Amino acid sequence: MLIRPTDAALPPQAASPAPSGPLIFIIASVLYLLLAQMAMLMNNPVSSGGSFWPASGLMLGILMRLPTARWVWVIAGIAVSEFLGDISYGYPLSAALLWTIGNCLEPLLAAMLIRRSGNHAGTLRPLSNLLRFMVFAVLLAPLVAATIGSMGTIVIMETPFWQAWPKYVVGDALGMLVMAPVLLSWEEPKAVPRRVIEGVVLGLCLVLMCLLAFRNWDNIADGILPYLFMPLMIWAALRFGLRGVSWTILLTANAANIATGLGYGPFSAAIDPAGHGITLLQILLAITSATALVVAALTNDLIDGIKKETRLQYQANHDLLTGLYNRPGLSLRLAQLRLNTMDKAPISLLMCDLDDFKGINDTYGHLAGDEVLIEVARRLRNSIRDDDTAARLGGDEFAVLLNNGDKATVDAITQRILDTMAQPFHGSFGASRITVSIGIATMSMEQDPQLAFNAADAALYRAKHEGKNRSVRALKLAA
Repeated sequence: MLIRPTDAALPPQAASPAPSGPLIFIIASVLYLLLAQMAMLMNNPVSSGGSFWPASGLMLGILMRLPTARWVWVIAGIAVSEFLGDISYGYPLSAALLWTIGNCLEPLLAAMLIRRSGNHAGTLRPLSNLLRFMVFAVLLAPLVAATIGSMGTIVIMETPFWQAWPKYVVGDALGMLVMAPVLLSWEEPKAVPRRVIEGVVLGLCLVLMCLLAFRNWDNIADGILPYLFMPLMIWAALRFGLRGVSWTILLTANAANIATGLGYGPFSAAIDPAGHGITLLQILLAITSATALVVAALTNDLIDGIKKETRLQYQANHDLLTGLYNRPGLSLRLAQLRLNTMDKAPISLLMCDLDDFKGINDTYGHLAGDEVLIEVARRLRNSIRDDDTAARLGGDEFAVLLNNGDKATVDAITQRILDTMAQPFHGSFGASRITVSIGIATMSMEQDPQLAFNAADAALYRAKHEGKNRSVRALKLAA
């Protein structure tokens, strides 16, 4: 039997090398600066509190895809971009330092906690990994970072702590929740081809909902339409998994952020000059995003569980070398035939044993023997009907269940098996000839199946004794 080496036994593969430190620094600096400036332009975190801070979420995703030794370059890129950006806006040095410390610490702390929890790659599945991400990246890290960063706003604006701190916590948490899953789910399977059209339809629905929700209706529609994003996110979660829902969340959150920054929608300063709309937007994005991610993770876990159960059930009832049913699988198929056959037609059992198989194993080795067994299974499948059952009982012993006991039909199928097996076989060890001896027993639905097995075994023994490469029919089932 051909055995695939375990991953531990395989020679080390040439892993894709991580980018150089300076390149990581440049990439992190540029990406952080772009996202930070976009957030500042849309909703200035100092004056109104940003709806979310995507830069930290992106940096967490980058950290989780890099070796720990390269993290210092990412943190350095964040520090340079954050500090220089704050200074360029004319903010005091003390505030710039507090924001820099907070925004460097946030993705670093989240990445360290996630990796220490055993989730080295930061994946969001199974559900336990997603919950760790929620606790470490969406809750603990933003609490620590926002506590430090909000001090900078208090220094500038003299805003009471109880007003500045909550907005920073939620804004930083949303940045993680909206941005990081896109990179953390990057290795998730893509949507199956038949869902491409469905994905396009979902995308069009999202665009239409953005156009409807983020405009100034000045009526009850402002309070209803934004919450209709939830069904679309659940749709994405159920049908496209974590990868699909992560992109749906990202696109929806950015559309909401941009529209709000430009003065459109129920959360903009044009509707609510006091800035409470930003808080409502944060709550909306937090509820919909977290719920959709949990639904996607639960759906993936359920699908994985079903696949695992199906695989285990297949392994329990099938021979792993040939793909035929094994002995328990044959018994299961026999029980199904006895239960489902409405006309109660007799069932015929063919016990098949290869002739002189031991000589192949002794001469050419067990790998050559496995080749023969696989070829025998293929020929056996090709010789019977679709509703018949072939099984490997062990070694070189096979069995066939024919759900029609008509003698002419059984004899024709038996002869086809003998003729097919006798054709030359060309394996990796050279040419050989396979023959098989067959014992046949027919039983009614009311009879004990074990009687048929015993009778077919006795007939098989007679076929071997009479010269092999032939079939012998049992005269009757012994009581």
